[in-house]
Amino acid sequence: MRAVDEEIRRAARRPRGAGAVTGLALALGLLAGCGSGDATGEPADKGAASGGSAGSGGAAPAGPAYKGPRLPGLAERAAWSLPAAEGGSAPGLLDLGETFVFAKDADGAYVTDFDAAGEPERGKDLVLHMSDEPESLVLEFRDAKTGGVRRTMKVKSDSVTATTWHDGVPALAVGTSGTTESDGLTEETVTSTATLYDATGKKLGTSELPQDVNRMVGQSTYPAVVLLEGYRVGAADNTLSLTPVDGGETRTVDCTGSQADCAFLPETGEATGASAFAPLITGKYYAGFENASDFQYEPEQVTLSDLATGRKVWSSADVEPPRGVKFTDEGDRMSEGVRVLRVSDGKVLTAWQTAAGSDVWIDAWYELGGGAEAGASYPTVREPLFAPSGNLVAAATDEGVVVREAATGRQLWAQGAGEKPLTPLRFSADDSVLYGTTGDDTVVAVDARTKEVLAKSLPADHVPLFDDASRYGYLGTEDGFFVFAPAS
Repeated sequence: MRAVDEEIRRAARRPRGAGAVTGLALALGLLAGCGSGDATGEPADKGAASGGSAGSGGAAPAGPAYKGPRLPGLAERAAWSLPAAEGGSAPGLLDLGETFVFAKDADGAYVTDFDAAGEPERGKDLVLHMSDEPESLVLEFRDAKTGGVRRTMKVKSDSVTATTWHDGVPALAVGTSGTTESDGLTEETVTSTATLYDATGKKLGTSELPQDVNRMVGQSTYPAVVLLEGYRVGAADNTLSLTPVDGGETRTVDCTGSQADCAFLPETGEATGASAFAPLITGKYYAGFENASDFQYEPEQVTLSDLATGRKVWSSADVEPPRGVKFTDEGDRMSEGVRVLRVSDGKVLTAWQTAAGSDVWIDAWYELGGGAEAGASYPTVREPLFAPSGNLVAAATDEGVVVREAATGRQLWAQGAGEKPLTPLRFSADDSVLYGTTGDDTVVAVDARTKEVLAKSLPADHVPLFDDASRYGYLGTEDGFFVFAPAS
């Protein structure tokens, strides 16, 4: 029997790497496992769950009091909480937007958060449960504001993960696997299936997940099939395909070039050719790569195509690179590094490497339907961090953080001499607070518009995550799991 790859667990918790796109943090459903089982999605005993019966928001469950430091942007007292397990591990959860999904095992204990030690860079959890054999679980769908149980569901599964449905809507993927034994001549085969549910527990669709195609990611081999935006991502023969779970035409990612080898990166939700990167799916569009080759005569380009029609709607070949990008005497860019970072309001945010080997990139917006720049361009060292509304963006430079208005590029503030460079981690759900770490790994929080320091030394396990839909913040510590309303 094939053991669950521990690297999948780590990647599911890993912070976004260079070029990852804000908004794809919940886009992966990494699914693995072996054995046999089923995910029936049966309702559990409707009266048994604490905090309210199935189908209602209920009242906040009894739980421990929060004793940690005040968290900027959030109320002083927790709105509701759940106790930690023996040993100090907080319950794990998946954030589906105004709904938190927890899991209880056969003994009635919450599946714990195996990153309870706390890492400031950590993002939202993508994996709630992963096992070698199918296990009986009860899933709890709790109201993010009150903690009341809206629904419970019995499943027998080897994976419970977060994914997205169309247009980035958060969804739940419950995976099962089965083994077909050899008849003496045929090979033993393992098949996997994922059933997708929305935040209310309504079934969205079911997808088979073949296990026979693998792709190297870093130092570990992953099943090269994930669920993203309601599509099954397939990888075979150096090409990527997108098959809608709810039926429809499969799209093949364009990947041209004599040595083209386009790949999907499950850790970030990106696709890549050779030097170009883009979110595989962003909104209604999917990525493609032209001349994605290591032995090429024309520069590599990144494209966007319409998921509904397959028609190409944008290409980096059709736009002028922003100021700051360097060219040879022959007029060629000194670096083919280009990324699509974000698509919003009919515009494409791109990042262009200034020269080969350079740490400096120039971010620039373009009109989706043409080549005109659609806003100011500005230099960054690492990928930008967007506020939940999309109105603000924090970008790291050699001197530290610069915060700008995303649409206009207007600078609100920047760090300078005599300040510890801040690495931005996340904005609060209302855009008001920016959390980050300094060079000595100290966690600080500042006013996102003024740079005023609001907290200068938070513990590593006290950097809250935020549910964008409800604007509530939450965190797990050795004392339990705590949820806070926005500060009044």
